[in-house]
Amino acid sequence: MPPFPLPDETEREAEVWADLWRTPQACAWSMPSESWRVRTVALYARTVVRCEAPDAGAALLSQLHRFADQIGMTTAGLAEMGWKVAVDEVAGKREQQGPAAPPKASSRSKLKVVNGGD
Repeated sequence: MPPFPLPDETEREAEVWADLWRTPQACAWSMPSESWRVRTVALYARTVVRCEAPDAGAALLSQLHRFADQIGMTTAGLAEMGWKVAVDEVAGKREQQGPAAPPKASSRSKLKVVNGGD
């Protein structure tokens, strides 16, 4: 997750920012070809927080929807960019197997360095 690129980040914006970077879309945003979207993601996070206010106006809510489309957070936005969110088909098997076994030590790790043949 990159640092929040807008000035004067609030605590709530930081929470929304972190949540956004746990979404499947974050994989696309982190690609070099899509890195230009990071600022738009931050603007979306800031707008989400402002829309949480009970007196958020229609114009602000409309802007939120536009940002959501631009970063792939809506069905229409995903379609426009040609993105698809795939189901992790192996997640269940990973959970059943439990934690990965530690790598086996190689025979090289059993060697000992000695100085001058002592």
